[in-house]
Amino acid sequence: MVTGAAGLIGRVLWKNLVEGWELVGIDSRPDPDAAIVEGSMLDRETMIRLMDGASAIVHLGASSDVATSWEKLVAPNIEGTRSVLEAARQSGLKRFVFASSNHVTGLYENDMPYTAVMEGDYVSLDPERLDRITHEWPIRPDSAYGATKAFGEALGRYYAEMFGIEVICLRIGTVNKENRPQSPRHRATLLTHRDLTALIEACLSVENVPYAILYGVSANTWSIWDLEEPLRVLGWMPEDNAEDFRAPK
Repeated sequence: MVTGAAGLIGRVLWKNLVEGWELVGIDSRPDPDAAIVEGSMLDRETMIRLMDGASAIVHLGASSDVATSWEKLVAPNIEGTRSVLEAARQSGLKRFVFASSNHVTGLYENDMPYTAVMEGDYVSLDPERLDRITHEWPIRPDSAYGATKAFGEALGRYYAEMFGIEVICLRIGTVNKENRPQSPRHRATLLTHRDLTALIEACLSVENVPYAILYGVSANTWSIWDLEEPLRVLGWMPEDNAEDFRAPK
């Protein structure tokens, strides 16, 4: 099952993950051709009905604009995530993949050398010597949006330990419709559609992961986030690199 199924990431999954998987989705924008039901994540009865027979859920549903006010984030990002987790608990669903965000640790980008990397200023920098941010570093949300995603990670931990739901939180980088970098920052943060699909498939297929927080980013030369943990936990290694999209000199 996929929440927020009509959004950008949901559409990427619907296009690329269909083979070998039976998908059902919920979104405020229905699509009968894609088995996306019109509905709200806050409608617990509908959520439980749609989860019937599902082996896992990919929870994408949220307000994803970093500039969104706290007041407009509470219903989709706080209450919505709680509603979906509670429906999963009541349904006996065992695998919960949560679309968290790199904005949970976004304020590290205010520190050097990360500021320079995000601006594309690579003078005197060696990508092999970058101290990459791991899931073990303290959270530093850069917005109310980032804070709500940190809340989702914490709530997922609670449901994992109290109710035995296997929760995988993905701090996703930049996924865009162009599927290529659109700014200097994207050369560090890009997650291509191919790598995204393989990452989600690995999250759905891996066995015995009680709880994990993983960064989801392509194998970008200038990535500031750790990729050793998703390799260890999922056996997943991205194939694409944002540098491959640079025009030849």
